[in-house]
Order: sequence, then structure tokens, then C-alpha cells
Amino acid sequence: MSLQFFRDHLLRPLLALVLCVAAIAKLFSFSSFAGVMMPLVGLGGRAATEISAVVILLELTSGVLLIARPSIRAGAAAAFALFLGFALVLTSAVMRGLNIPCMCFGFLAPRIPLRLEALLDLLFCLGALACMRETQNSAYDGERGGARPRLALTCAILWGSLILIWPTGGDRAGASVQHADEFFPGATALRGDFPAVTLIADFDDFACQICLDDFLAFCDSLNVLTSRPIPRIRLVARRDPSRTIADQSRMLEGWAAGNGYRFPVCVDTDSLFERTSAEKTSAIVWGKDGRLIDFARFPIGPAGRLRLLRAIAE
Repeated sequence: MSLQFFRDHLLRPLLALVLCVAAIAKLFSFSSFAGVMMPLVGLGGRAATEISAVVILLELTSGVLLIARPSIRAGAAAAFALFLGFALVLTSAVMRGLNIPCMCFGFLAPRIPLRLEALLDLLFCLGALACMRETQNSAYDGERGGARPRLALTCAILWGSLILIWPTGGDRAGASVQHADEFFPGATALRGDFPAVTLIADFDDFACQICLDDFLAFCDSLNVLTSRPIPRIRLVARRDPSRTIADQSRMLEGWAAGNGYRFPVCVDTDSLFERTSAEKTSAIVWGKDGRLIDFARFPIGPAGRLRLLRAIAE
């Protein structure tokens, strides 16, 4: 099988299929995709929605261009730019310790780690780059032409290696804290009987529908803990400097009532987010002696929720 046959009959149709399927799947789950874009790109709701719409349009356009023979190079260039942009965004998210599905394939997307999504985008980048080359151009047959793909491959390998070795910032972000007294120094009102579960919420995360759904699913799991002693559960919300504590407390209580949240809620007046490693919405499980036994950031998915519930039962 020649390289040209592989590129024209396998690689190019595959890239076109990936782009078109991803665009169509995102259309059917647009709100979820736009919600995920907010924490990934660090923009507000309106800007994230507009960017999401542009991404879908570019994906669909690139896929169609890759299929139409007169526009293969233009489609491949657009696909390369898209996949490179995805890889940059997801790599940044990995380095910031985010642990959310990127919804790259909308409702069809399996919830795979961001690291793997970033590596796949790097692989697709190389595929799009290969489609941009003209085999008829003799410049690519010489030494200079051969150096370009080798350089691209080397950069991709180094980039992928960085993604793989980057330390995980999610599941055990609070591992340096061993006891509730260390986590809540001086905040006696936030301590209590153990075992206990502390949920600390950055409400900016709840603009992401996936984060909110995962958080509420975990809370529902806690609501039905009847076969064992129910631990003390509390929700501590990040302080919003634009509101008074009384106003934010009323808003928080209304949110809790509207979502069926049955546990005590309070506003963080002791700067827990700034003084601890729990920078995002997280669940902290304290054992019978007040020692930390598990820590996870949302969204954690069904397997993560089960792990936390097992830790609570210990």
C-alpha cells in the first residue's frame, strides 16, 4: 500500500468523518458543549457560546472541504488549525488541573481523560499535516522535504510526553492536608462530628452543566445513605465579593431548595479556597477521627462517585 493511497483513501476520509461527526454531535448537545467551553477557555457564558458555534461551523466546513477533491489542501489546513487549537486548549486544561470531559464528540463522546483527548488531537494534527503535503511536489522528496515531517513528529512526541508526565492535580489535590483541623484552622463552625463530608463549591463551575449534573448526582447519592450512619455533610460556597454575605446566603439557600439539596449550606468566610489546595468544586471525605481519607474534584463521573461513597462507608 503506497503512502499516497493510504492518505487519499484512508486518512483523508477518516479525518473528514471525525470532523463531520463531531460537529453534528455537538449540535445535538450544544448547551453541554458550550458549558464545557467556559472552564476550558476561561470565558463567560456568551463568549463561550459564540466560540462553540464557530468551532462547530469550522469543523463541518473542514470536513466537507476534505471530501471535495479540489479543496483538499484548504480542508487539511483548516483541520490542522482546528486540531492544533484543540490540543493547545486541552493541554492548558491538563496543566491547570482540570478534570472535565471536553465533549469533543458531543453526546457521542465517551468520558475519557483530557490527557487522552489532547493526545488524540495531536495525532489528528499529524494526519492533517500529512494531507496537506503534495506528493507530486519534488521538494518533499529531497532532504529538506524529509526533514519537515520528522520535525513535526519530533515536536508531537515531545508535546505528548509532556502531557503524559504532567503531574495530576485532581484526585489527591488535598493530600497534603491530613486532618480537618489543618483544613479549617480556626473555623470551628465548620468542624463537627466525624465521619463527615465537606463539599466546597465554586459556583462558577456550575455554569458547566456537566459539572452541575455530576455534583447533584453525588448529592442524590448522599441523600439515600440509609444503610449506614449518615456522615455530617455540609456545603461551603466560595465567597462572592460582589454580594453581601446575607444576599449570597439567601441565594445559596434558594439554590439548595430548588435543587433538592438537603444538607446545611454556608458561605466561605475563612478563604478556604485561597488557603487550601481545593481550588475548584471538590468533595472532601473525613474519617471517624477527622483525618482526610479521600478528595476529589468535580466532575468525577460514576466511578469516582462510587469511590467516594466507599470511602464514606469506611
